[in-house]
Amino acid sequence: MKRCAVILMLLYAASVFADSADTQSRTLPPDAPEEFEVLREALHDQATFERQMRVFDRLHIGIARALYIKAREHEEAGEAEEALAASAQAQHHLQLVKEAYDMGLARFGRSAVLHNYYGELLHDFLARPNEAAQYWRRAVQLDPKLARAHGNFGMYAMHNGMYGMGLDSMDRALELEPNNPDLLFNMTQVYLAHFPQIMQHRKWDRPRVYREAMKLSARAARLAPHAFDVVRDYALNYFLAEDFGAPVKWRDAARAWEKAREAANTDAERFNTWLNEARVHIRNNDSRRAQACLEQARAIWPDSPLVEQLLEDFKN
Repeated sequence: MKRCAVILMLLYAASVFADSADTQSRTLPPDAPEEFEVLREALHDQATFERQMRVFDRLHIGIARALYIKAREHEEAGEAEEALAASAQAQHHLQLVKEAYDMGLARFGRSAVLHNYYGELLHDFLARPNEAAQYWRRAVQLDPKLARAHGNFGMYAMHNGMYGMGLDSMDRALELEPNNPDLLFNMTQVYLAHFPQIMQHRKWDRPRVYREAMKLSARAARLAPHAFDVVRDYALNYFLAEDFGAPVKWRDAARAWEKAREAANTDAERFNTWLNEARVHIRNNDSRRAQACLEQARAIWPDSPLVEQLLEDFKN
């Protein structure tokens, strides 16, 4: 028997002689993984456990993500055995999170927060979307004001063809948290990706769907100016205006790409902003600004064939 397992069993045995209320609140299951030890002191109170479980979740999900990246790198290098080992380690960390949620829900079965985040784990990492939806439904039953659970269920419903139910859930989420950039971002995607259904349910024409989506996208970008994915998405949405029969404000689009560049964290992201700002100026028939942006992009990626082709086009 491993030393850590012996220690946990001794701790469990000792707890039998403790005060019954304290035993109920602080004792780990006898077969709990050693990683759960950090959750022991949180078992006495639901709110404390919810906070500590979220930290535990993010830590081990982060480790799992890194391991999956490593597994992919090994696979690309032809190192099959190493790839399998890294993948197995990643799955171990995901399983730890799942078991921790199981333990928490066994203790705090009326926690809307735990139900919601467990649903996210099931949906995003364990490929069990239908089961995840049941946890989100239970979360909003337990706490009708939990906006994140409403939003999660709304996205699930929309992606599964339940448009009316999905919109109702997402509307409720935004009523509860109107300045939540994640909710605003998600609703923007819903409007633009499911516009025929939005037109039917909202009784809007196609240009209005786009205008309303851009209002949401602009708010998300203002509220999360340092979140590159959010501000980049706002800038990208300008390219969709013509598809929706809406007028295009190319100068505003260029400023949006400038803001995205301020939020960029890597050279790849900065390259992306220069290239797309060049595309904006090309569509606006401003060759001088377009070429200036392409030169900035080439300075980051000198061998980009796309940049070279676009620069070549200006010579012809």
